[in-house]
Amino acid sequence: MEDIQATADSVATAISHPVTVQLITQGTGIWGNVATGLITGLLAGGITLTGIWLTHRFTLQRERQVSDDKLERERLFIATELITLLEQYAEDCAAVASDDGELFYEPNRQAERVSKISFPVPLNFETVSGDWRSLPADLMYRIRELPVMRNEAMRAIEDGWENSWPPDREYYFSARQYESSRMGLKAIHLARLLRRLCKLPRSRLNKSAWSAQPVMLRVLRHERKQRRS
Repeated sequence: MEDIQATADSVATAISHPVTVQLITQGTGIWGNVATGLITGLLAGGITLTGIWLTHRFTLQRERQVSDDKLERERLFIATELITLLEQYAEDCAAVASDDGELFYEPNRQAERVSKISFPVPLNFETVSGDWRSLPADLMYRIRELPVMRNEAMRAIEDGWENSWPPDREYYFSARQYESSRMGLKAIHLARLLRRLCKLPRSRLNKSAWSAQPVMLRVLRHERKQRRS
Protein backbone atom coordinates (compact mmCIF):
# COMPACT_ATOMS: atom_id res chain seq x y z
CA MET A 1 0.00 0.00 0.00
CA GLU A 2 2.89 2.38 0.76
CA ASP A 3 4.37 1.67 -2.70
CA ILE A 4 1.05 2.44 -4.38
CA GLN A 5 0.65 5.66 -2.45
CA ALA A 6 4.26 6.68 -3.24
CA THR A 7 3.67 6.05 -6.95
CA ALA A 8 0.50 8.11 -6.94
CA ASP A 9 2.29 10.96 -5.15
CA SER A 10 5.17 10.84 -7.65
CA VAL A 11 2.74 11.02 -10.57
CA ALA A 12 0.96 14.00 -9.07
CA THR A 13 4.29 15.78 -8.49
CA ALA A 14 5.47 15.09 -12.03
CA ILE A 15 2.26 16.38 -13.59
CA SER A 16 2.28 19.55 -11.56
CA HIS A 17 5.93 20.39 -12.45
CA PRO A 18 6.17 23.62 -14.57
CA VAL A 19 8.24 21.96 -17.29
CA THR A 20 5.71 19.19 -17.60
CA VAL A 21 2.85 21.64 -17.85
CA GLN A 22 4.73 23.61 -20.51
CA LEU A 23 5.49 20.44 -22.44
CA ILE A 24 1.85 19.42 -22.46
CA THR A 25 0.53 22.83 -23.48
CA GLN A 26 3.29 24.01 -25.85
CA GLY A 27 5.06 20.90 -27.06
CA THR A 28 4.88 20.33 -30.83
CA GLY A 29 5.70 17.58 -33.16
CA ILE A 30 6.45 14.02 -32.25
CA TRP A 31 8.15 14.84 -28.94
CA GLY A 32 5.17 16.84 -27.80
CA ASN A 33 2.82 13.99 -28.72
CA VAL A 34 5.05 11.40 -27.01
CA ALA A 35 5.31 13.49 -23.85
CA THR A 36 1.59 14.10 -23.82
CA GLY A 37 0.83 10.40 -24.26
CA LEU A 38 3.36 9.41 -21.60
CA ILE A 39 2.02 11.83 -19.02
CA THR A 40 -1.57 10.91 -19.83
CA GLY A 41 -0.67 7.26 -19.29
CA LEU A 42 1.04 8.03 -16.01
CA LEU A 43 -1.92 10.09 -14.89
CA ALA A 44 -4.33 7.27 -15.72
CA GLY A 45 -2.08 4.76 -13.95
CA GLY A 46 -1.78 7.02 -10.92
CA ILE A 47 -5.54 7.43 -10.70
CA THR A 48 -5.99 3.65 -10.96
CA LEU A 49 -3.42 2.95 -8.23
CA THR A 50 -4.93 5.60 -5.97
CA GLY A 51 -8.36 4.08 -6.51
CA ILE A 52 -7.03 0.62 -5.56
CA TRP A 53 -5.38 2.05 -2.45
CA LEU A 54 -8.54 3.83 -1.35
CA THR A 55 -10.70 0.76 -1.99
CA HIS A 56 -8.33 -1.42 0.04
CA ARG A 57 -8.21 1.11 2.85
CA PHE A 58 -12.01 1.35 3.07
CA THR A 59 -12.24 -2.47 3.02
CA LEU A 60 -9.81 -2.75 5.92
CA GLN A 61 -11.73 -0.14 7.90
CA ARG A 62 -15.01 -1.95 7.28
CA GLU A 63 -13.51 -5.31 8.30
CA ARG A 64 -11.99 -3.77 11.43
CA GLN A 65 -15.36 -2.28 12.39
CA VAL A 66 -17.10 -5.63 11.89
CA SER A 67 -14.41 -7.32 14.03
CA ASP A 68 -14.75 -4.70 16.78
CA ASP A 69 -18.54 -5.07 16.81
CA LYS A 70 -18.23 -8.86 17.09
CA LEU A 71 -15.72 -8.56 19.96
CA GLU A 72 -18.03 -6.16 21.80
CA ARG A 73 -21.00 -8.53 21.45
CA GLU A 74 -18.99 -11.53 22.64
CA ARG A 75 -17.54 -9.57 25.56
CA LEU A 76 -20.99 -8.39 26.64
CA PHE A 77 -22.33 -11.93 26.49
CA ILE A 78 -19.64 -13.52 28.67
CA ALA A 79 -19.53 -10.53 31.02
CA THR A 80 -23.26 -10.93 31.71
CA GLU A 81 -22.73 -14.62 32.52
CA LEU A 82 -19.75 -13.95 34.77
CA ILE A 83 -21.32 -11.01 36.61
CA THR A 84 -24.32 -13.15 37.54
CA LEU A 85 -22.04 -15.96 38.71
CA LEU A 86 -19.68 -13.70 40.68
CA GLU A 87 -22.36 -11.65 42.39
CA GLN A 88 -24.34 -14.72 43.43
CA TYR A 89 -21.09 -16.12 44.87
CA ALA A 90 -20.58 -12.83 46.74
CA GLU A 91 -24.09 -13.10 48.20
CA ASP A 92 -23.32 -16.63 49.40
CA CYS A 93 -20.05 -15.43 50.96
CA ALA A 94 -21.88 -12.59 52.74
CA ALA A 95 -24.25 -15.15 54.29
CA VAL A 96 -21.28 -17.07 55.69
CA ALA A 97 -19.65 -13.85 56.92
CA SER A 98 -22.82 -13.15 58.94
CA ASP A 99 -23.03 -16.67 60.37
CA ASP A 100 -22.17 -16.60 64.08
CA GLY A 101 -23.27 -20.21 64.46
CA GLU A 102 -25.55 -21.72 67.07
CA LEU A 103 -25.04 -23.98 70.07
CA PHE A 104 -25.66 -27.60 69.32
CA TYR A 105 -26.60 -29.88 72.20
CA GLU A 106 -26.06 -33.63 72.11
CA PRO A 107 -26.84 -36.02 74.98
CA ASN A 108 -23.90 -36.71 77.28
CA ARG A 109 -21.66 -34.31 75.35
CA GLN A 110 -20.58 -30.74 75.82
CA ALA A 111 -22.54 -28.16 73.85
CA GLU A 112 -20.69 -26.86 70.79
CA ARG A 113 -21.18 -23.92 68.50
CA VAL A 114 -21.70 -25.07 64.93
CA SER A 115 -22.15 -23.15 61.69
CA LYS A 116 -25.62 -22.71 60.21
CA ILE A 117 -24.54 -22.00 56.62
CA SER A 118 -22.12 -24.00 54.50
CA PHE A 119 -19.14 -22.31 52.88
CA PRO A 120 -19.90 -21.58 49.19
CA VAL A 121 -18.96 -24.34 46.78
CA PRO A 122 -16.18 -23.55 44.26
CA LEU A 123 -17.17 -21.42 41.31
CA ASN A 124 -17.99 -23.59 38.31
CA PHE A 125 -16.79 -21.82 35.19
CA GLU A 126 -17.73 -24.82 33.03
CA THR A 127 -21.24 -23.40 32.84
CA VAL A 128 -19.94 -20.24 31.15
CA SER A 129 -20.55 -20.56 27.41
CA GLY A 130 -19.13 -17.20 26.30
CA ASP A 131 -15.75 -16.69 24.66
CA TRP A 132 -13.11 -16.03 27.35
CA ARG A 133 -10.75 -14.68 24.67
CA SER A 134 -12.92 -11.59 24.34
CA LEU A 135 -11.84 -10.46 27.83
CA PRO A 136 -8.58 -8.65 28.66
CA ALA A 137 -5.95 -11.22 29.63
CA ASP A 138 -5.34 -9.80 33.11
CA LEU A 139 -9.04 -9.77 34.01
CA MET A 140 -9.54 -13.29 32.68
CA TYR A 141 -6.63 -14.54 34.81
CA ARG A 142 -7.90 -12.87 37.98
CA ILE A 143 -11.35 -14.40 37.57
CA ARG A 144 -9.90 -17.84 36.88
CA GLU A 145 -7.73 -17.47 39.97
CA LEU A 146 -10.72 -17.42 42.36
CA PRO A 147 -10.93 -21.22 42.85
CA VAL A 148 -7.25 -21.23 43.85
CA MET A 149 -7.91 -18.47 46.37
CA ARG A 150 -10.79 -20.53 47.76
CA ASN A 151 -8.44 -23.46 48.35
CA GLU A 152 -6.18 -21.17 50.37
CA ALA A 153 -9.20 -19.89 52.31
CA MET A 154 -10.32 -23.43 53.16
CA ARG A 155 -6.87 -24.28 54.50
CA ALA A 156 -7.01 -21.22 56.77
CA ILE A 157 -10.46 -22.26 58.01
CA GLU A 158 -9.30 -25.80 58.69
CA ASP A 159 -6.37 -24.40 60.67
CA GLY A 160 -8.84 -22.30 62.66
CA TRP A 161 -10.81 -25.44 63.47
CA GLU A 162 -7.70 -27.27 64.62
CA ASN A 163 -6.75 -24.40 66.93
CA SER A 164 -10.14 -23.76 68.53
CA TRP A 165 -12.07 -25.66 71.17
CA PRO A 166 -15.69 -26.09 72.20
CA PRO A 167 -18.01 -24.64 73.02
CA ASP A 168 -17.26 -21.41 71.15
CA ARG A 169 -14.80 -22.47 68.45
CA GLU A 170 -13.68 -18.85 68.37
CA TYR A 171 -10.73 -19.16 65.97
CA TYR A 172 -12.73 -21.31 63.60
CA PHE A 173 -15.58 -18.81 63.25
CA SER A 174 -13.13 -15.92 63.05
CA ALA A 175 -11.26 -17.58 60.16
CA ARG A 176 -14.50 -18.57 58.47
CA GLN A 177 -15.98 -15.09 58.53
CA TYR A 178 -12.73 -13.42 57.53
CA GLU A 179 -12.01 -15.70 54.58
CA SER A 180 -15.57 -15.64 53.27
CA SER A 181 -15.57 -11.82 53.40
CA ARG A 182 -12.27 -11.67 51.57
CA MET A 183 -13.50 -14.02 48.84
CA GLY A 184 -16.87 -12.29 48.48
CA LEU A 185 -15.36 -8.81 48.19
CA LYS A 186 -12.90 -10.10 45.59
CA ALA A 187 -15.80 -11.45 43.54
CA ILE A 188 -17.65 -8.11 43.81
CA HIS A 189 -14.56 -6.22 42.67
CA LEU A 190 -14.14 -8.44 39.60
CA ALA A 191 -17.84 -8.13 38.74
CA ARG A 192 -17.48 -4.35 39.01
CA LEU A 193 -14.55 -4.42 36.56
CA LEU A 194 -16.67 -6.42 34.10
CA ARG A 195 -19.54 -3.95 34.44
CA ARG A 196 -17.19 -1.05 33.80
CA LEU A 197 -15.60 -2.81 30.81
CA CYS A 198 -18.99 -3.32 29.13
CA LYS A 199 -20.55 -0.05 30.34
CA LEU A 200 -23.24 -1.89 32.31
CA PRO A 201 -25.21 -0.39 35.23
CA ARG A 202 -23.68 -0.50 38.70
CA SER A 203 -24.27 -3.41 41.04
CA ARG A 204 -26.98 -3.33 43.69
CA LEU A 205 -24.86 -5.23 46.22
CA ASN A 206 -24.05 -2.02 48.12
CA LYS A 207 -27.43 -0.29 48.09
CA SER A 208 -28.11 -0.58 51.81
CA ALA A 209 -26.27 -1.21 55.07
CA TRP A 210 -27.37 -4.85 54.90
CA SER A 211 -26.35 -5.47 51.32
CA ALA A 212 -23.59 -8.01 50.69
CA GLN A 213 -20.73 -5.55 50.20
CA PRO A 214 -21.12 -3.40 53.36
CA VAL A 215 -21.81 -6.52 55.46
CA MET A 216 -18.55 -8.14 54.37
CA LEU A 217 -16.61 -4.90 54.69
CA ARG A 218 -17.70 -4.57 58.33
CA VAL A 219 -16.68 -8.16 59.06
CA LEU A 220 -13.33 -7.75 57.31
CA ARG A 221 -12.49 -4.56 59.20
CA HIS A 222 -13.51 -6.10 62.52
CA GLU A 223 -11.43 -9.23 61.96
CA ARG A 224 -8.38 -7.26 60.85
CA LYS A 225 -8.66 -5.07 63.92
CA GLN A 226 -8.90 -8.14 66.13
CA ARG A 227 -5.83 -9.68 64.50
CA ARG A 228 -3.77 -6.54 65.03
CA SER A 229 -4.67 -6.28 68.73
